[in-house]
Amino acid sequence: MRDLPIRLTGRSTHSLSAVCLAAMTCLLLGCGRAERTPATSAAPAATPAEPEVHVVEVALQSWPRTVRVQGTLIEDEYALLGVKVAGRVKDVRVDIGTPVTAGQVVAELETDEFDLRVQQAEAQVAQARASVGLKPNVPDEQLDPTKAPPVQQEQALLDEARLNVQRVKSLAGKGVVTQEEIQSREAALRVAEARYRSSLNSVQEQIALLKLRRSELAMANQNRQDAVLKAPFDGTIQETRVAPGSYVNVGQPVAALVRTSPLRFRAGVPERSAVGVAVGQPVQITLEGVSRPLVAPISRISPALDVSSRALIIEADVENKNNQLRTGLFAEAEILVDDGGQALAIPASSITAFGGVEKVWIVVDQQARPQQVIIGRRDAQRVEILSGLQPGQIIIAQGDQGREGLVRAIQDAPAQAGGAGAQLGG
Repeated sequence: MRDLPIRLTGRSTHSLSAVCLAAMTCLLLGCGRAERTPATSAAPAATPAEPEVHVVEVALQSWPRTVRVQGTLIEDEYALLGVKVAGRVKDVRVDIGTPVTAGQVVAELETDEFDLRVQQAEAQVAQARASVGLKPNVPDEQLDPTKAPPVQQEQALLDEARLNVQRVKSLAGKGVVTQEEIQSREAALRVAEARYRSSLNSVQEQIALLKLRRSELAMANQNRQDAVLKAPFDGTIQETRVAPGSYVNVGQPVAALVRTSPLRFRAGVPERSAVGVAVGQPVQITLEGVSRPLVAPISRISPALDVSSRALIIEADVENKNNQLRTGLFAEAEILVDDGGQALAIPASSITAFGGVEKVWIVVDQQARPQQVIIGRRDAQRVEILSGLQPGQIIIAQGDQGREGLVRAIQDAPAQAGGAGAQLGG
């Protein structure tokens, strides 16, 4: 292709000038619009509104004073049952978990030997009764020693000796008897009196022997009864330690018996709180797996603190009629010490914590600022303030909404009393 030369005429020159002028005008107008845009964005922004926060007034509230303790449920009674006589076990009538009543047979020894001892003692009693002349149907207490046959025999000989003495003395003045014969009769009288006293003492000895035989018979019967082991109180067998055929000695454990209705809650109260604890104060006991807490009064208090733990041992009786609770369960409890106690309390939601430091947001003259506090007791709704706040101060109810600066406060009602302490007091 060949390049063609362009010729500009006079009219063409004027048209080109007009086009250039129009282009310059457009550029000028565009520059003007670009310069006006930054001016619009540099206009001053509107001031944001003050944030609204809900606030509450710090005030003293009714909060009963309690002491928190930890303890264990233990049995009301525990007995390690053992036999009072030695022998071979004939039968064990209980097993672990068996409920028993007072007087129910737990185990029994073989009784053949004990029966023989009873028969032997009975025979010895009969022999002693016969020696003093007691008939089978006559009680021992009705025995009169002077009516015993040996004594009556000696009494007759004594009476004869006395008559002989009187007879010879009456004939002494008539020259019929000699003095030697009189002395002989008097000596025979003294012998008869001694034999009578000896027979009376012999009967008294037989009576004492009869009492001994009676006590031996009672002992044999008691051993026969002790061969049968019975429960001393209502309860449940916790364990058995022997089986039929085992030989047991005196006092050897046969079974363990516990009474679990009621149970005892035993805990140690710290030394700093021991002075305020007294019998009758209510205890709210919380058990793992039990939805509702148990409330029972303090029944017993140790007279002295435990030297090793520096704690005061207390016990409270807990009802367990259905035996649903078991011994050995760990429990936490609160003891109501002062039902009319008060505390400086705020809502739990107003506390914020960071790095182990608790703080709240105080509002003064619509200005919020942080304030460090030291807290004490707490429940689901409230927190006790030990230091850092005074009654009448205003704080933000929701601590996570706190910010330093100007705020618009909306007053809320103060936190209401509640928690475990109030439940105990009610």
